[in-house]
This record gives sequence, structure tokens and C-alpha cells, in this order.
Amino acid sequence: MLTVDHWDIIGRGDERNCYLHPDNPSRCIKLSRKDKAKQTRRELRYFQTLKRRGIPFTHIPEFFGIVEDEALIGFEQQLIVDDQGNLPPNVAQYLGVPLTPRQISRFWEGLDALKAYLLAYNVVPCDLVMSNLLVIERPDATTVMLIDGLGASELIPLPEYLPWLGKRKIRRKWAKFIAKFVEPHFAAMQTDQPS
Repeated sequence: MLTVDHWDIIGRGDERNCYLHPDNPSRCIKLSRKDKAKQTRRELRYFQTLKRRGIPFTHIPEFFGIVEDEALIGFEQQLIVDDQGNLPPNVAQYLGVPLTPRQISRFWEGLDALKAYLLAYNVVPCDLVMSNLLVIERPDATTVMLIDGLGASELIPLPEYLPWLGKRKIRRKWAKFIAKFVEPHFAAMQTDQPS
């Protein structure tokens, strides 16, 4: 039985909690109750598929395996932190403070790199929302990581297996994400930036 009562919670969602791994601070464990684990089961299946396909975990957290007991199911994965070991901000948090022109430029480059990664490896997102993407500033570049909301939501997830269909879905979801969330938030929060 998992003794989650003694684990540190680092994130909460509608369906599951994310815990700091009790024995390995470079990893986390995402757990759902088995009776409310639709998202977790989808992502678990999808992470296993990505691992089998040999997809590099450069823009999504590395997957290490299933974690389960009688009541809970989930998975162990890489804990995404910045170079100082801190939890990085999500996109909404990152855009919520004034940014320099250099930070802005690198942020958009980081988003472009994430989109290119998704398309290159047909990594299909289910849920592109600002809280599912973390922004990591490094001396040479800004990396944007998709940490949640992976896998096609269709009953038969054809976009995961047919790259042309997957790429179409990725492009459609990405365009909607940028237009509906990122650009309005950016415009509202970064209006005082020098050009």
C-alpha cells in the first residue's frame, strides 16, 4: 500500500495529485484514485507507447513506470526543475510578470521548439493549456516543457498511430492554444514592454 499521506504534494489537478518522490527528489509520482483515473490511464498508456517508440524526452518529462496499489494508479516521471533545482513557472505565471525583450524573444523561440518537437515525433497533446507547460530559463535558451495532458482523447486514438493525422491534430490544437490562451495573456500582461 502506498503511504501517500506522508508524501509532499507539489501539484493538484481535477483527477490526480502530483507528489515529490519520497526516495528520489529528481522524480515525481502522479496518482489518481482508480475509480477516477481516465486521464491517468490514457497518459500511462501513451507514455508506454512513447517509450517503446524511443521518443527522446527533451520536451516532456521522462517516464519511469507504473505506480499502483489497491486504490491508486499512476506513474513515476522526471520532476521538471530549473538549473537551481526550483519548480519553474507555468506559462501563465511566466507571462504574469514583466519580461525583457530578450526574455520575450526566447520565450517565443521556446514555444516554437516545443511545437517542432511535437510535430517531429508525433507527440499528440490532449490538453494544451498554460498550466500544463513549464518555462525554464537557461543561460543560452528558454525551454518550454509539456508536463501534462498527453495522448489522444479519441476512443480509438488514431492520431497517435497515423503521423499525418497526428500532425494535423497537433497543428490544430497548437493554433487554438496560441490564439485562445497565449496571445491574449501575453497582450494583457506584457503591454508596457519597450519595443
